[in-house]
Parts: sequence; structure tokens; C-alpha cells
Amino acid sequence: MSLLAVDVGAGTQDILLYRENVLPEGSTKMVLPSQTVIVGDRIDRARLAERDVFLCGPTMGGGAFTSAVRRHLAAGLRVFATPTAAATINDNLERVAALGIIIQDEAPASAELIRTGDIDIDSLIHSFRLFDLDMPKDVAVAVQDHGYSPQRSNRLVRFEHLTGAISSGGTLDAFAFRQPPPAMTRMLAVHDYLAEHGFRPLLMDTGPAAIFGAAQDPRCIEPALIINFGNGHTVAAVLDRGRIVAMFEHHTSDLGPEKLRNYAEKLCAGTLKNSEVFEDEGHGAYIDAVPGPIRSTLVTGPQRERFLASAALQGAIAAAPWGDMMITGCIGLLGAWKRKELLWR
Repeated sequence: MSLLAVDVGAGTQDILLYRENVLPEGSTKMVLPSQTVIVGDRIDRARLAERDVFLCGPTMGGGAFTSAVRRHLAAGLRVFATPTAAATINDNLERVAALGIIIQDEAPASAELIRTGDIDIDSLIHSFRLFDLDMPKDVAVAVQDHGYSPQRSNRLVRFEHLTGAISSGGTLDAFAFRQPPPAMTRMLAVHDYLAEHGFRPLLMDTGPAAIFGAAQDPRCIEPALIINFGNGHTVAAVLDRGRIVAMFEHHTSDLGPEKLRNYAEKLCAGTLKNSEVFEDEGHGAYIDAVPGPIRSTLVTGPQRERFLASAALQGAIAAAPWGDMMITGCIGLLGAWKRKELLWR
């Protein structure tokens, strides 16, 4: 049995090829630019060449993609997009059109065609073939999905999805999907893309994938405070007996050492209010249970060193499951996949 796990972030896509007969130390791993960075770079190259672009393909993560589209429009060039590609920028396509993006199904002859999507399976297959590696049929992917929210705040919709999983048990199973919920359009886009190419997809959100992956570090003793410092977002969770029982999520750029310490202490004490985080332009906070004194604090994610250096979290450990921080999310995906028989009944 084998699995391809892909943890899609704002800057990188972290990839693990798991094979049951291969030790962790010998597993194939890659850290590559994320598709939003790749697509954004392609749009920028078209802008420098003074060419219009036609965006087509699945809905994907915004970030660098959206910034490049705005630069293209600001340069006086045209951006055409299919409805699914346009939904990357906003679920409300009227708002997308108001930016100056022309939404249509057919590519203009003069425009450069740029394909969208969080996963480029053909490129991955080609990369593995160069080293005589077969692509598994099982593919697990983590993306950060804000949910379909044409009229409401996507911060609200996203956090409602996470709190629903916590209130339904908070176990790894609650955050992993063979068939994502209808409102999670980014997950659905990846699911449908993989299924159309003949793969068996499993989807998770990047935050819980990192939390459960970090918990595989042997130094994790529950109840544990685990924090994933991503390039875009920070997710902090209290894990107790294999369950996420409390969580807050905020934008990493808006968190300084003092604010982080304050939020973390309140989360562990059960006093952090959802309104406090949301009104600070974060996503929110949710506390299902307060398990008692925290026995270990683990941090992961590409921005972890900035917070470790600040000493905001006393005694914090840099989590490294399988000895490699960059595949933390992939380890969480692997844990979900190993329970797939329960998920796929």
C-alpha cells in the first residue's frame, strides 16, 4: 500500500510519497512552490510580455494568484477567466467582474492560456517517473478552505466548518473527508480533479492536518498545546486524548509575541472568546472542553522560528515528526489515510 500526501500552503506544497515497505528515513519527499505561486508567476510573466491571460481550471487558493491578477489589471491588460477559475478570487462572481475580470468559457485567440488548480497531477507523475517511482492511486491533500461564502464573511464560514468538526468529536476522522462537504469548494475542486484522473482522493484542512501531524512527535504529551505557524495563518489547538478540544485561528502577520502569549494562555484556560479573535480580524476561537494543565507545547510551520526566538511560549518544542518539520501536514494526512477503511465504508 502506498500514498501520495500533499500539504498545500501559501508558499510551498510539501509532498510525501509513503510506501509501507520503506522506512520513514528513506521515503521520497519534496518541497516545491505551491500552485498559487506557480500560477501567479505565470500571470506575471504574461504581464511583462504585455499579453492578456485566460485563466481556466478548478477553483484554487488565492494568495499569489490573486495578487498577480490585480497587477495584471493595473497594468491595463485584460484578464479572462472561466467561472470556476474566477471563483478563486471571490465566490461572488459579480464582485469578480467588478474588478474588471471578464468571465467567459471560451479562450480569446489573443490571450495566453493559464491553467488553475491546487494540484498539477501530470507534473507530479512526470517527476516521479524520472526516478522510476510509480504514482499511488491513493492521494491525500490538505488545503485551507474558507468555504463558499458569496454574501457572508469567509472567516465566519471557515471557522464554522472547523468548530463543527470539533463539536462532533474533534478526532482525526472528523477532519478528513472522502467526499468533502458541499460548502468546501476548494476541497471539492481538488477532489473532483483527482477523481476525474482516476485517483482515490482524501481531503483535509491544512490546520488540523498540521496539528495531528505534530502530535506524532514522540515528545508530545497530552494535554498538549500545538501551534502551526503558517505563512498566511496560525492555528493553535489543545489536543487531549486524541481530540482537538479547543482552537483559535488568526493571520500570522497580525500576531506578535505578546498577543500570541495572551491568546494561548486564554485558550488553555478556557477563557478565550470567539469575538476577541474575530474582532481582531482573526478567524475565531472555539473551546469545547478544558482538559487541565498543559503538559507539552509543540510548534510547527514555516514561521515557527520567529515565535520560538521571541520566547513567547515557555518550554515550546519545535515538532519534527519523522525528523522533518516540513512534512508535518503530510504526516497528519497519512494518519487519516491509515484510517480510511472507517472513512470509506
